[in-house]
Amino acid sequence: MKQRYAISFILTCAILGLTVRSQTAVSGTIVNPAGDHPIQHVTVTLKKVATGEVAASGTTDATGRFTLPDVPAGQYEAIYGEAGTSPNITGVFELDGKEAAHDLGRLQTDTGALVQLDKFQVQGKQESFDNAIDRKVYHVGKDLQSAAGSASDLLQNVPAVQVDIEGNVSLRGSSDVTILINGKSSTLMGRNRAAALEQMPADSIERIEVITNPSAKYRPDGTAGVINIVMKSKQKSGTAGSVSMNVGNNQRYNFSVSGNVHAGAFNYYGSASIRQDDRPRESSETRIFADPLTGVTSITRQQTQETSRPRSRIFQGGVEYVPSKGTTLGANVSYNYRDFLRRADQHYATSAGGASVSDYKRTRYDPEYEKDIEFGGTLAHSFAEDRELSVEVKHGRTTEQEDNHYQNTYLFPVTPASANNNLIKVIENSTEATADYSSPLGKDAKLEVGYAGLFEGSDADFRVSDLDPVSGLFIPDTTKTNRFKYDSRIHALYLTVERHFGSFGAMGGLRFEDVKIETHQITTGQDGGDNYRNIYPTLHLTYDLPAAQQLQLNYSHRVRRPEGDDLNPFPEYQDPFNLRAGNPHLQPEQIHSIEAGWQMKNNDTTYLATAYYRYRYNGITEVTRFVDSTTLLTTKENLSTSRASGLELGAARRFWDRLGLNFSGNVYRSEIDAGNLGFTEPRSAIAWDAKVNLGWDVSPATLVQLNANYSAKRLTPQGYRYPTSVLNIGLRHTFANKKVAVIATVSDVFNSLKERTLIDTPSLRDEITRRRSSRIFYVGLVYNFGGASKRQKDDIIFDNAP
Repeated sequence: MKQRYAISFILTCAILGLTVRSQTAVSGTIVNPAGDHPIQHVTVTLKKVATGEVAASGTTDATGRFTLPDVPAGQYEAIYGEAGTSPNITGVFELDGKEAAHDLGRLQTDTGALVQLDKFQVQGKQESFDNAIDRKVYHVGKDLQSAAGSASDLLQNVPAVQVDIEGNVSLRGSSDVTILINGKSSTLMGRNRAAALEQMPADSIERIEVITNPSAKYRPDGTAGVINIVMKSKQKSGTAGSVSMNVGNNQRYNFSVSGNVHAGAFNYYGSASIRQDDRPRESSETRIFADPLTGVTSITRQQTQETSRPRSRIFQGGVEYVPSKGTTLGANVSYNYRDFLRRADQHYATSAGGASVSDYKRTRYDPEYEKDIEFGGTLAHSFAEDRELSVEVKHGRTTEQEDNHYQNTYLFPVTPASANNNLIKVIENSTEATADYSSPLGKDAKLEVGYAGLFEGSDADFRVSDLDPVSGLFIPDTTKTNRFKYDSRIHALYLTVERHFGSFGAMGGLRFEDVKIETHQITTGQDGGDNYRNIYPTLHLTYDLPAAQQLQLNYSHRVRRPEGDDLNPFPEYQDPFNLRAGNPHLQPEQIHSIEAGWQMKNNDTTYLATAYYRYRYNGITEVTRFVDSTTLLTTKENLSTSRASGLELGAARRFWDRLGLNFSGNVYRSEIDAGNLGFTEPRSAIAWDAKVNLGWDVSPATLVQLNANYSAKRLTPQGYRYPTSVLNIGLRHTFANKKVAVIATVSDVFNSLKERTLIDTPSLRDEITRRRSSRIFYVGLVYNFGGASKRQKDDIIFDNAP
């Protein structure tokens, strides 16, 4: 019943008032002062000369192009410029209402003195998302989770993105997604990115870019695509900063401060944050195994109660130096330290043929920590004719440790208690070097070439020991202790060419990679690895239609490479009923992805529609099988083939200039050939998810917001993942000339977020339910200081006065 109401609510909101009007459209292209390079994300606003009223506003796309439809007859001026810079103003032009379109041509930005006019203020709302030639850009300014929540909370509201109860991110139903920070890989997004996203402050994020078919400039890793988290930009002059404080229920709190000082040729910037969270969890599992030889059915039930209070400290800082015009040198460092104490109580009971076999309890005491440090240097130089060169070198190191201490109490059959320790320590190193060069090819084309080298290594040490009841000492268990090393080296060269022929735009690319992987299972003496070369092509096409519409067609070839844990064949003993091991024979997963899209924008409405198809072979998936009647081994194998096709929809509209509605939905069909997993016929299913964001500007200073997310049942190689739903609400009130904001948020209002999975094979049925305390209250304060008067980042405002 709740599911039916949720579906009705989402679909009703999606179709409310979405009407299309077709009138005179004003268009143009914004270019740099030299007139030979388009500029993206520039705000353009039309102002009526007679009344000063704002008639239309919008932003430029990746080609610098803008289109403002539905403009009535009259005399206008166009005001354009990037937020925080002096605006440029065109001369007066007139629309007579007879022409279908009016093109202002190529409009150059002005680096000179500010033009003095009579005092006026132009204010336009930034659109919630833009659709560029190779990505969808979601502006997070009005998402109240960006004030008090984490990056993980923010991603829950991004269309086509799902975040499960453990913080794992998936895109269009696939968990194999690459997450970048400012377009680059980061140590934070390495081994334990789910925990990093749950601790990263959302108020440091400017926008999120979803790139389902990335160009050849990006690494092809991540078969579902790329999520690029763009952090807030630095001030171009003066001194500015921001302080944010939030307190929540169950002694949660977070505090962050950021700022920068621009002094002459130097710009110093930095940020620091601390976040105390609370993560109580509970899970239940019912495992049924029918022995094919004896016919006896065994049932194992597990109940777990777990608590942890992770605390994260994140620091980022750097300096930029401009020794001469067109040249910038930079150095940066980031540091993250997260620690917590995990406590868990587990109860296991097993029966066979209706008779009790075992019943025991297990307690876990586990202090954990993770430490990430990364530092790098950059060089950027602009040549004549808008040619640019950028070079970056960075090195990162991650250390993660679990120190598990277990106590076992046996209820049936009654035997003496036992104890064991399990220490897991993993050290990862990463060095990355990139060089990118771009140059215009005439007025309507652009060339980009570059090199990327990525060198990664990990050292995983697993130490297990058991308590000797006679001596009282812990004795190493050599059957469960092991050490595993992994090293990879990737050299890549890429080339992309982008060109526009009137309304038609094209960007094609090739990426060549040379890959070498080496593995060393030190305990058993097993060595392995792989060495291969491959070419990954990409293609992006666009075509502009009348009435501010655009068509897109994209293709990319992508790959998923096995990670170190995926290749280590030595079993990791999680508990007596669960083992996990890698597969040294795993092959890289390959995927071909194609999608076709349509978008349309008018004054207050944006529509997006994308149809996509993905063909995957050698797919890497988790497989669970019985080792004996009670113990499961989880490993990874390559699937034969799988296919996914779907339709993604999006719409945004403002009503009465007070109410904003954003809707996104994704309907897709998955087909999996899992013959090697025991399924004789291909398995298929249709799934869908939808998100609604409703914002009400109660007054110019007060915003009330509601976010609702729903994901339907999804197919997995051995079973299903059941539906999930969540509802968040929030309120923001600003005062003191919008320098101060008070925020209140409630996430998961109905405490409905839980994860249910089912494994259903001929011999095994395993149903798992996991929950966590996700109803979280936050009240916070944000203060912006320094620089020009700080406006809310979802408002684009130009002020002029004589």
